[in-house]
Amino acid sequence: MCGMAFDQPEEPERNLSDSEVAALREDGVIRASKVLSDAWLDRIATGIEHTQKVPSKLGEVLSIKDRGFTADLFMWLQNDYFKDVVFGSPLARLAQQVLDSPSVTHWYDQLFLKEPGSDVPTPWHHDLTFWPIIGEQIVSIWIPVDTVTSESSGLEFIRASHRWSNRFKAITPDYNSYMVNPDLEDMPDIDSNREQYEVLSWDLEPGDVLIFHPLTVHGSRGNSSRSKRRRAFASRWVGEDVVYDPKPHTMPLPPDHGLDPGDKLGGPMFPTVLQAT
Repeated sequence: MCGMAFDQPEEPERNLSDSEVAALREDGVIRASKVLSDAWLDRIATGIEHTQKVPSKLGEVLSIKDRGFTADLFMWLQNDYFKDVVFGSPLARLAQQVLDSPSVTHWYDQLFLKEPGSDVPTPWHHDLTFWPIIGEQIVSIWIPVDTVTSESSGLEFIRASHRWSNRFKAITPDYNSYMVNPDLEDMPDIDSNREQYEVLSWDLEPGDVLIFHPLTVHGSRGNSSRSKRRRAFASRWVGEDVVYDPKPHTMPLPPDHGLDPGDKLGGPMFPTVLQAT
């Protein structure tokens, strides 16, 4: 497997509109339709297939194979298909359009695959309390390879929850206690009180993406479809104000990342894909 060389990331199929960028700031999430080409979706799908066959050690821990759930992260470090996505796909340019940062750095990538009939939910959570970083310029892009509906485990978001002052304990699909910070709040029981919240969700086609703030509360049910896989790839990006902030109960980074507390995110494991000009 050999990666391709890219001088610059490709342009998206279309740029985000001003109204989309404004909606992301107001609501904490948007659906951006028809921004990725079939060629990039094919490359992501091939990367997912390779990851399933050759998971990382962390992926083996995170996956729940007997319930049809495959997860992995930092895949681009060992998978040239995802390395191509980092350096050549339009994702960095989409991130730049919403981060208000002249440079854009790749944080990490992540796989969430739910086979037909997988009963594994994605519990309600927000992402930033999982992560050993701090800053304002952070965004996630969630890319489906398949058509996604509520039946096949489409993501749901609580509108404007990125503007709440609350910080919630991390919850993972396997309910691992490693990242549960006892000093943070428990996530409220949203499913039992859905009428109290404005829930946003969309059906998605390949080429569409979800772009959201790391504090926007989100989750999904299991994949109740008996025929549709839900292959989803998350790509995380940061701007210039984000620094390494190691804290207890946060996601472990690959060894030899080379960062000291307070360092701006960067280096070989966190490449700056779009430079300030």
